[in-house]
Amino acid sequence: MNSLRSKYLGSLFFVNLILMILFISTTYAQPSTPPLPDEEWNPPLEGLTGGQSHYEMAGWSTVHELTVWTADVNGNPKNQFNLDEKVYLYVDTPIGWIDNFMWMYEYHQTNMSSGSWRFWKVEIGFGRFMFGPFSPNEYQPSGNYTWKVWILEPESGEYQTEVINFYYTTVIPEFSNYSIGIILFLLSSLIIIMKKIRKEILY
Repeated sequence: MNSLRSKYLGSLFFVNLILMILFISTTYAQPSTPPLPDEEWNPPLEGLTGGQSHYEMAGWSTVHELTVWTADVNGNPKNQFNLDEKVYLYVDTPIGWIDNFMWMYEYHQTNMSSGSWRFWKVEIGFGRFMFGPFSPNEYQPSGNYTWKVWILEPESGEYQTEVINFYYTTVIPEFSNYSIGIILFLLSSLIIIMKKIRKEILY
């Protein structure tokens, strides 16, 4: 019995140790929290790539400055989404910037009281890229969102940044004509029944 208990405690200790190491590694891999989006600040080129760093090539860039925008699953540019929609980030890198690193931080709500890194130190080439899909904040899903994107050309050490805003709104359910007909029928039936009950009470 004591042997089994010792083995259980030993296993529990190692599991907790592994979880703690993973947590510390993930926490310290992220850059420090940036200041407000309108303040000048650049993330340092250190640490490992992390976050939601999956991206796909989506075409070629024709711009000389970093250009970013949000779009839906079909690639349509938009800045207002329902909570059941996924958001995609499109990025055009500057012409001539062949090897680059990118970071993106999400500021949530108007007062910028909370935020988190979506991805950091992602290495990309030249062109148009699509990142995502991204989902709304788990605890405060609806409201204003601000994303700040940094791109670095490491050979020259030059950064460019771009800030974009979008909005998550609560989905308003849509009823079909058939559903509306049933609702109206039930309401009218209820009114007739209430009138009959009222007559019986009065007479």
